[in-house]
Amino acid sequence: MPTGARLTIDALKREGTKVIFGIPGLSNMQLYDAFVEDLMNGELRHVLMRHEQAAAHAADGYARASGIPGVCTATSGPGATNLVTGLITAYWDSSPVVAITGQVPRSTIGKMSFQEADAVGSTEDVVKYAYQVRKFDEIPAAIKNAFYVASTGRPGPVVVDIPRDIFYEKSDEIKWPEKPTIKGYRPFRTIIDPISIKRAAEMLINAERPVIMTGTGVVWSNATKEVLDLAETLIAPIVSTLPGKSAIPHDHPLYLGAMGYYGRAEASMAALESDLMFVIGARLSDRTFTSYDEMVETRKKFIMINIDPTDSERTIKMDVSLYGDAKILLREIYNAVLKLGKKNDHSAWMKRVKELKEYYSQFYFNDDNTKLRPWKVLKTIRQSLPRDAIVTTGVGQHQMWAEVFWEVLEPRTFLSSTGMGTMGFGLPAAIGAKLARPDKVVVDLDGDGSMMMTGTNFATAVDEHIPVISIVFDNRSLGLVRQVQDLFFNKRVVGVDYGPSPDLVKFAESFGALGYNATTYEEIEKSIKSAIKENHPALIRVPIDKQELALPTLPPGGRLKQVIVTDPRKSS
Repeated sequence: MPTGARLTIDALKREGTKVIFGIPGLSNMQLYDAFVEDLMNGELRHVLMRHEQAAAHAADGYARASGIPGVCTATSGPGATNLVTGLITAYWDSSPVVAITGQVPRSTIGKMSFQEADAVGSTEDVVKYAYQVRKFDEIPAAIKNAFYVASTGRPGPVVVDIPRDIFYEKSDEIKWPEKPTIKGYRPFRTIIDPISIKRAAEMLINAERPVIMTGTGVVWSNATKEVLDLAETLIAPIVSTLPGKSAIPHDHPLYLGAMGYYGRAEASMAALESDLMFVIGARLSDRTFTSYDEMVETRKKFIMINIDPTDSERTIKMDVSLYGDAKILLREIYNAVLKLGKKNDHSAWMKRVKELKEYYSQFYFNDDNTKLRPWKVLKTIRQSLPRDAIVTTGVGQHQMWAEVFWEVLEPRTFLSSTGMGTMGFGLPAAIGAKLARPDKVVVDLDGDGSMMMTGTNFATAVDEHIPVISIVFDNRSLGLVRQVQDLFFNKRVVGVDYGPSPDLVKFAESFGALGYNATTYEEIEKSIKSAIKENHPALIRVPIDKQELALPTLPPGGRLKQVIVTDPRKSS
């Protein structure tokens, strides 16, 4: 006779779960006991993370790399609340994560019992859906519904909270639902409106300076080919959001780069100078359009494709809004463009785009024989990795350098916390991505500050034999905060500089990982090749000057036109 815990595991397996990231505790211990046999026979794999936040990040990395929901679990109280940072990270970046949290027994809920916390109340504002199971027979539907909500419409995280006394209950009367049933939930569906499709096609054909902008929705709909087909037909440049970097191969001649606060200046300027922006699967956050007024003042027209209709209403009024799967709608627009036939000559526009690229490139690639330059470090790393290597990042200056200089060559190979900007995302996300795609080389581009947030999960990587490589840009500082203080707070640098602790190489080695200290470009390349060959968790420390800036940037609250591309300290 199955217990509630066994029923939960069977329900997860029915949804295709292969890996669970988590930490056991009093209120989910019975769940762990229930899947002992599944671990022994290889039907499930459990990965013991070193903090619940990291468990959520690992499930998130698994989801982004595989395209299917990642699963994590935590006990009640602090276990559940520790998940919150990872869950809101997944929510802001539209990643499907299912979290199973244990809860105190039903009879003690609301009585300030040991390790009691309102998991639903703590998470409902940062997930798509949060539900507390109150009866044994609700478990099958609760799990099916969780996966359905997480993976339909705009993907996102879901929490299922289960009181531990339900885990112990037993019953033979099991009813497996044939389909999800959630009152009030209507996932966004694709709406093919022929009038809007034709109008969008006409606008694209008639535009003199069109720009296509890709966001996360292009990644989740696997619409890279459709974007490129349309761009090549129109001969239109492509820019992206930061997470949209993962949608387009950067060696494609029409791709300019990510635009926005720390994006490539030529991408931002092309967006400003365009007379039409075709936004695909992006929500136009303030990191991309730092001033909505600035975009409106240019009097350009906007077309948007998004699975979430509210995205076309939040920021800028769209001239044409199309709702649904980007892949399907792009095919419709592409066919409509072909049917209309005649289009504007964009040779003058592409000449201008080329001028922008050439102008700003003079500021990016300055070398210095006395110290390692971030752009050249990233170029060295890129040349040392396979084309399809998956790269995650932490958050800080290194992430901004990656935004500008990292070349994504295959879709779905760049994973970063972009909407929430969560430090510590890189390593656990890499662990999740490696388990999702064990055939790929997985590298975490990190900073010393971000690494210290979740670096203890090297223990997980070593114990679980997950050969991820962390390349740490070490400047002994919270570099991005330091940069803003230095440039915009009258050089009043406070609370950001670290001392010599820890020695990052010894830190990695203390967990049993490989440690490399790479002080030259040649040593970086050699260390990467060695780490790949050893097929073992590794950390490569790369020293970066504390005075190095992440450029381009903007002044706080600045517009894209105010982009800073050279070190202002050298002209003052």
